[in-house]
Amino acid sequence: MRYRTDFNPSLLGTTPDVLELGPWRLHYLAFASSAGDSREPVLMLGGAFQSFRSFANEVQELLAEHPVILLDLPGQGGNLQEAGELSLEQLADLIAGFADSLDLPPLMPIGLSYGSTLAALFASRHPQRCARLLLSGITAFGRPGSRRLLEEGLSLLAEGRQQAFAQAALNNLLNPQQLQHTDVAPAFRKALLRQMQRLSAAEIARYQQNSQRLLDFTGFRQHPQCPTLVLAGEFDHFTQPWEQALFAAACPQGRYSLIQGADHLAQFERREACAALYQPFLRGEPVPEQVSGGRTLASQHLTQLERRSEARRRPQLPRAQLRHAEIGSWSVEVSELGFFGGKLNAALPTGLPARGWQLQWSDRPALEILPLQHNNQGFSFVTLHSDADASGALAAQLQPAPLSACA
Repeated sequence: MRYRTDFNPSLLGTTPDVLELGPWRLHYLAFASSAGDSREPVLMLGGAFQSFRSFANEVQELLAEHPVILLDLPGQGGNLQEAGELSLEQLADLIAGFADSLDLPPLMPIGLSYGSTLAALFASRHPQRCARLLLSGITAFGRPGSRRLLEEGLSLLAEGRQQAFAQAALNNLLNPQQLQHTDVAPAFRKALLRQMQRLSAAEIARYQQNSQRLLDFTGFRQHPQCPTLVLAGEFDHFTQPWEQALFAAACPQGRYSLIQGADHLAQFERREACAALYQPFLRGEPVPEQVSGGRTLASQHLTQLERRSEARRRPQLPRAQLRHAEIGSWSVEVSELGFFGGKLNAALPTGLPARGWQLQWSDRPALEILPLQHNNQGFSFVTLHSDADASGALAAQLQPAPLSACA
């Protein structure tokens, strides 16, 4: 590997280098303090809506001590090559092929969101190629609610309901109930919403392929054996803290740090706290037990985290209407309600449709919901949040401060 030594953030938007592995093209940029640097490099693997430009701050911080490689596999980031036939495992194997072809020393992947699953699979399938592993937003997508929301997102895109898809995706990635803690700028939320509303046909196809890979993934047969650090935002609803803690607990050398005042994008929302934890880790030093804005949990506590991500209470007006355009409507009693889901009681028929349900109080916009566990007394549900007005009305119902209309 010959590294570039002239890094500045503008270079992250330039044409990347390309490595061809059989039919597949891998895009990358590689930087270091010297062109022939032989130290173990950090490998950046981003999430579904991230490009190389997302990592300008991280590259600048890391270059003082490590070579840094940014990699886009087929269908990821700025790499537009379609690769719908590749599984998550096969994409992870391409990372190993990349390392072999360029004769790299063992890598230190940093995997964020979608990229965390790829990084973890690479580490578990190719342990000789991985020195250390840093993950944020990791999950095996086994939680029923997260799977239903991912499936519904694919259905909305297939139906051409891109506005509804974007609204729902935004509210699951960035927890709107915790904005006073996460300090996510309204401008950032608007920009991300616009980005998802304006996905091209090719970008939609790529998102569908990536999401289907996650749904097809049956879980980790083995976990990374190398030193592994998992960073979790305390308000992350999409990949919840307890899920990430269980992954860290399954890694023989796993550590887990909780980032205060962050949700799914912890590394971008709380840069200083995250850096104070991962920089010692990448140097091979012990992970600090406490830093400003973050703390590392003892291993014996990782299986004991609370699994309910929000308080759910009986609403002041429990009577509501449950409606489905094809099979009718029922008067129901909502026994539990939170922003992201709840539970309702009613005598409902068996064989209910999986989608198309609305829950409505007389003076509020209808709320799209997705049933989960169903019995003869009713069902639990997750809230889709595909409509800004309905989400705002629910937020007002749960707490005095209403959700912004653009959220």
